[in-house]
Amino acid sequence: MIKKKPETSPRRRPYRQLPHTADLAWRLWGASLPELFENAGRALSATLTDRRYLRRRATREVNLTAIDREALLVDWLNHLLYLFDQDGFLGRDFQVESLTPERLEARVTGESFDPARHPSLTGVKAATFQQLSIVPVKDGW
Repeated sequence: MIKKKPETSPRRRPYRQLPHTADLAWRLWGASLPELFENAGRALSATLTDRRYLRRRATREVNLTAIDREALLVDWLNHLLYLFDQDGFLGRDFQVESLTPERLEARVTGESFDPARHPSLTGVKAATFQQLSIVPVKDGW
């Protein structure tokens, strides 16, 4: 029996690390802007540790405002880093509940970092605007 190929191409990965000489860079995708922000959170947590070892034990509510969606994305990532640096909280699941160009409301589910269970992959100091652009593409953002 021969199986047919699916008629649509498989969904692309939601993020990909890009080569960079000194910093860390990602290319992110999302079918919608909220999904793009959720995938940015996933990329960050996958950079900090292996997400497969994270459990869903606690939830944090995040409410942010910024001057535009690019600033909002940088603030979102920096807030997730703040939760990690200040409280040791690592997000596993990210749900953007409301998003406008200037405001984000989200729920982050994860747990406290445990060096015995969570391999530390790399340190991240801050998200920046370097080469940041959020643009629509054929199948999303």
